[in-house]
Amino acid sequence: MIAVYTRQSLDKKDSISIETQIEFCLKEFDSTKNEYKVYTDKGYSGKNTNRPAFERMMSDIKLGLITKVIVYKLDRISRSNLDFANMYNIFKKKNVEFISTHEKFDTSTPSGKAMLSVVIVFAELERETTQLRITDNYYARGKKGFYMGGPVPYGFLKEKTKIDGIKTSVLAPNPEQMPIVQEMYKMYANSNVSLGRISDYLNNKGILAAKGGKWDSGKISRILRSPIYVKADADVYSYYKNKGCIVNNDIADFVGTNGCFLYGKREANERKYTKVNNHVLSIGLHQGIINSKEWLLVQYKLDKNKQIKNSGKGKHTWLSGMAKCGYCQYAVSVVAAGGKKYFNCRGKTNLKICDGHSIPIMVPAVEKYVEDALLQRIKELKSVNFKVKTEDDVKVNQIKLQILEIDQQIENLLNQMAEGNDIVMDYINKKITSLDSTKNVLLEKMRKITVSSDKNISLEEIVKRFTDWDNMGIEKRKELCGWFIDKVYITDDNIHINWKL
Repeated sequence: MIAVYTRQSLDKKDSISIETQIEFCLKEFDSTKNEYKVYTDKGYSGKNTNRPAFERMMSDIKLGLITKVIVYKLDRISRSNLDFANMYNIFKKKNVEFISTHEKFDTSTPSGKAMLSVVIVFAELERETTQLRITDNYYARGKKGFYMGGPVPYGFLKEKTKIDGIKTSVLAPNPEQMPIVQEMYKMYANSNVSLGRISDYLNNKGILAAKGGKWDSGKISRILRSPIYVKADADVYSYYKNKGCIVNNDIADFVGTNGCFLYGKREANERKYTKVNNHVLSIGLHQGIINSKEWLLVQYKLDKNKQIKNSGKGKHTWLSGMAKCGYCQYAVSVVAAGGKKYFNCRGKTNLKICDGHSIPIMVPAVEKYVEDALLQRIKELKSVNFKVKTEDDVKVNQIKLQILEIDQQIENLLNQMAEGNDIVMDYINKKITSLDSTKNVLLEKMRKITVSSDKNISLEEIVKRFTDWDNMGIEKRKELCGWFIDKVYITDDNIHINWKL
């Protein structure tokens, strides 16, 4: 059967009537010898395919009832190249020929097929351009902190608002769900309860998950992993930066108040928030709920890696990420040879910018020194009550941001050394020394603020989980060191520890 498709959006003096369209189409075949059916949409636009007669015709095509489609003019059936290309793909699958009497498209002829190929090429260009525009708009919205769409995260409600004349939505706490989120974080951060046990606990209490379903460890993990709940500060910035994230906001925006959006393309079968390198992190417009210390402790437990720096690395020593060359301040790595482990200065071997370390630096010897110093430090501080209050947290966060900026400046200078002459190298070395001195002043200032604040927190609360040092694994030792130690600088004849506490 032949399908004659006609469309007229409005009756106008200069518009061709339905009757005239049919007349032209019938000239393309002998209507006395061929069965045909007319499909007419009157009062419908051609900008999309939401038209009843068109949909009936496409349904008949899919059923194999039609062998040829004839229209008076291409724009009668579609004004969108993209829609037409999709429609024509169905025609080809069902071996349906297509004729446009005005443009002389006839897919039964080589020239007709060639002309349609040109249309489809432009349709593909339109498709790619549209997709790029959507992607650009998506990331632009993220950079402004706008809600990125999709299901509303558990614990939040969506409230409509307008910012800079743009309609958007802002997340606000759901008074029924948010306390449950907070309880999840507390349970996981402060005990040895597993994700499965938390889901069992919630299910037994009759608390429903999103969309009314049952809780499981995967749903709990996605909530605990999400940065949408955290009060993002300098430590959160460091955590994601060192995981390879692209951070949209300046460091100074991480003031410990707002939550974050994390977005990016995942690999097939990859869970959300697991691999975040090359994902984009943006500060949201909504308030965070979980303080960064608790949120990060949860991340460390989920990662099975309690250290921010060099996430996923450091299997050979619990000093990974903290150990630095005392000459060039560049990171050291561990080299295993002959059954022994040595610290290797990357500034010397990789970048050729350091002349230090004329003797092998044995990993066990450095670890033993730091271990003794750490345990002595804990012993000295055990009777001290550390004090923290909100305003002091802000001060400490500001200092951390300054330290991060200094670390970035030092890193940039080190990268420039490989290409510099003697004069430039001398200048860079002096600049690095000056920056490192400023950093040490800031670290000491941060230590004093921590010790002299208002709200008492016993050190025993921090170390009670670390009483059995000899039986701890690498990850546990990293966690303990992370509370007390910022950096360990190693030279041939000296080990200098920069303490946080």
